Amino acid sequence: TLVSATLLCALTTAQASALTESASERIKQACETLVLDYANHRDQSRGEKLAQLFTEDAELSVNGQTFVGREALRNRFKAPASQTFRHMMSNVQITVIGESQATGVSYALIFAGAIEPKNPGAPVVVSNFLAMGEYHDTFELTDAGWRIASRRFVPVFLSNAQ
Repeated sequence: TLVSATLLCALTTAQASALTESASERIKQACETLVLDYANHRDQSRGEKLAQLFTEDAELSVNGQTFVGREALRNRFKAPASQTFRHMMSNVQITVIGESQATGVSYALIFAGAIEPKNPGAPVVVSNFLAMGEYHDTFELTDAGWRIASRRFVPVFLSNAQ
């Protein structure tokens, strides 16, 4: 009957919308996890794991330098740490562009301080934050899952304590 067909059509449309919303939430969660994993791996000097968060041809722009490709990222982050870093991430906003692409903006409050060579596990004394700014990201779905395709740090506040 016409009523049954209309009801079935409405249910199918509602189910499709729910699936789309569910898929969108999964994409947002995967991208937010990349944002947080970046901060964690960067802070813990895990360069190889950090590089794996990016696509093979990814681009990272920070502090006036741009690194292109996963190999360049590996080289950037493989050096032994002379400073302790902490990236405090917040206000992560992910926008799903499609089933295989998303963009994001997140805030980062970054602290850094020299590691004491005689006591490398000691707390680091800092007088101020290093920088506060935004990461502007593009994410892509790859065969290995969601990855960062591009990341650009845009400083908003810089410390004058250096």
